[in-house]
Amino acid sequence: AQLKKQQADEIAHRDWCIEELAANKRETEAGYDAKTSLETKLADLEKTIGYLTNEIDATTAAVAEMQEQMKRASENREAENADYQQTVTDQRMTQMILKKALARMKQVYALLQQEPGAPHIETSGNHTDAGNGPARFTKYEKHAGGSKVLAMLETVIADSQKTEDEAIRSEQEAQSMYENFMKDSNKAIITYTEKLTSMKGSLGAAKEDQAISKSDLKATMVELSDLHDTSGNLHKSCDFIMNTFTDRQAARSAEMDALAEAKSILSGMK
Repeated sequence: AQLKKQQADEIAHRDWCIEELAANKRETEAGYDAKTSLETKLADLEKTIGYLTNEIDATTAAVAEMQEQMKRASENREAENADYQQTVTDQRMTQMILKKALARMKQVYALLQQEPGAPHIETSGNHTDAGNGPARFTKYEKHAGGSKVLAMLETVIADSQKTEDEAIRSEQEAQSMYENFMKDSNKAIITYTEKLTSMKGSLGAAKEDQAISKSDLKATMVELSDLHDTSGNLHKSCDFIMNTFTDRQAARSAEMDALAEAKSILSGMK
């Protein structure tokens, strides 16, 4: 009975060893698969975090540069507008003065170009009075030089008006370009800001996932270490039985058969 119990216990121990060693192997393989997967994931997350960090820095720098360009554009526009205001004021003042001068000179030259002549009564002269003989009027020549001056003033006034018109046109074009630039820049900044918000959210999620994955990897390594220790203990407990099981079973069976045969002989002798 003792031998049969030993035989049964050894079979149970062998079966337990087979099951436990197989389970340990499966769990260890699964652990290493998890380890590899987590390491791959962490490497990908590291790349993602690096990429997002660089993109966020670059986009932030782009926004700052665009804001600086907008600031400079506003300052330049303000300076250009001040120049424009001064130019228009100067040209209009010039035109006003020259127009007044032109009008006055036209009046003067009109008077100078009128033909002289008037009724005259003649009186005789003596030793004390020169008398009042026929008056001698000098015929006024047409003032050709005056017309040249008038023409010159009109040319200067026209040039001043042209300068004013060009200044107004340039100001309108510059203002339109400035407004378009500011509008496009504001749209770009809105786009950049939305992109930054999205990337920062993705970066936060990636860092959180990275922290969780690192924790999981650490736990997996601990689990693998425990499985390794368990495997060592199993082999200490099972290797001898597993390696000698067949021989031990056969020897014990032979011993049980011999005992049974001896009992049978002894029973027959009675």
